[in-house]
Amino acid sequence: MIKLSIRIIFASLVIFTTLQAAQLTIAETYSFNDTLVYEGLGANGVSNIIFLDDSTYFFSTGYGLSVTKDGGESFFTYYNHPNAVKYGGVTSFTSLGSHLWVATAFDSIGVEESAATGNGISYSPDGGITWFQYPQMVDHPDSNYVLLYGDTIRALPTTVPIDNLTYDMSVHINSTGDTLLWATSFAGGTRVSRDLGRTWKRVVLPADNMDFLDEQSDLNFNLSPVDRPDLNLTGNYNHRAFSVIAQNDLVVVGTAGGVNISINSGRTWRKYTALNSGLSGNFIVALHIGPDGTIYAAALPAVGAGEFQSLSFTTSGFGGALYWENTLNNKRLYNISTAGSRIYAASKTGIWVSGDKWNWVPMSYPKDRITGDQLYSDEVYVVDTDPFGRLWAGTGDGLAYTEDDGYNWKIIRRVKSLGLSSELKISAYPNPFSPGRMNFFDGEGHVRFHVAIPENGTLSLDVFDFGMNRVKRVAEAVSVTAGEQDFIWNGKNGLNDMVSNGTYFVRGIFKGNNRESMAWTKIIILE
Repeated sequence: MIKLSIRIIFASLVIFTTLQAAQLTIAETYSFNDTLVYEGLGANGVSNIIFLDDSTYFFSTGYGLSVTKDGGESFFTYYNHPNAVKYGGVTSFTSLGSHLWVATAFDSIGVEESAATGNGISYSPDGGITWFQYPQMVDHPDSNYVLLYGDTIRALPTTVPIDNLTYDMSVHINSTGDTLLWATSFAGGTRVSRDLGRTWKRVVLPADNMDFLDEQSDLNFNLSPVDRPDLNLTGNYNHRAFSVIAQNDLVVVGTAGGVNISINSGRTWRKYTALNSGLSGNFIVALHIGPDGTIYAAALPAVGAGEFQSLSFTTSGFGGALYWENTLNNKRLYNISTAGSRIYAASKTGIWVSGDKWNWVPMSYPKDRITGDQLYSDEVYVVDTDPFGRLWAGTGDGLAYTEDDGYNWKIIRRVKSLGLSSELKISAYPNPFSPGRMNFFDGEGHVRFHVAIPENGTLSLDVFDFGMNRVKRVAEAVSVTAGEQDFIWNGKNGLNDMVSNGTYFVRGIFKGNNRESMAWTKIIILE
């Protein structure tokens, strides 16, 4: 079984200008105001970006939906309010004009371990001013069959939200004027809504041993993502859905069994795999449609021998037949975007850019060359271009944008301010800190000591173990100016060895104008 982490969130961006919205009966709404949002990003983990217009941008974070109304000058995050965006990290997000759909999830605590749990969808018809909430899509326990082409096939009902996360969504208006909202999940498979997310219908994709699904197909298979011998059900990798994108009558669904393409809004399907086409791998975690109609797929190996990671993309052959080529081989990709002739790939090793699909160069990691601030993250989860041509990048350590092709970046990060004070103050984040996993960049983890400095002077920072033995001098009498700033520690001692798990104390000594100030904070190392 393929296992996923909730931190990987797969996204697509499809923006249209009009939508005929269905009538909704929910009455509880609210206006965008200071009582329902708080200042700053929701979290430093940013996995998706949508540009609603020239100045309104939305960001999926690990702790809710964030927004800027002024093109990135200031940021706000929606409270987890009963009539706003639902509680949890944002797992997927899509838009159609001013209409927004946000899926969230959280970890539910069980007897022995926690489990990722889908928390439903929040829908806004007016660019985030008012919201309606819908529960996570589940089936009635007795819904053991689905109707397909006038016949029925056996299906495994998804009855609980646990392990039922909405990994991706996409919305489009087809040629008949219908507004279709698509969603994918591991347990729930592929689903479609015709009423803006209020109700959902299960979508049947080809079984693992099928390349096509239409009215002539043999329907001797089950709709199930897993084997259930107790129910006499045989599972299909192709029913474990992770990514989707749609426009006009085209719908593309990425699963653990390949890429499924429909050119008639989901009525019939053609499946492409590593065996029947040139896909590098059958596990498709992200999809994108370029301005020239090229379909891009972030492919990972699933269960087939010889599969590998790459960016797979479509080419047209004789008679319009669709073929797949592979580039960025052996790169772990999270997202793809295009801007003009450029293709951008967000990956485990940063941002890659190409002008021809074949020749790729890495962009510089986000760093502000004026202040020295940077994002400590090898991994970039999303990259996209705003209406002004600025390139934005979302990582596990914050958000950044560049106006000069990556030479210099503006860094945006959620930091809890220590406030103005006449005395020295210190905090640490992330805390607890795992050096092997958190803010991992260039082979090391990084924790920030956030310091509020009362006036111009010098600062020394030291880290002590529980026995009050100094293990590392982070800063020694460095010149500082009044205000708040960060200092970085990689979790290693003075001998460059990783410290052991435990509680450590950080001491700051500030010397200013004829005075001295000392402050302490505590950090937990948990590898």
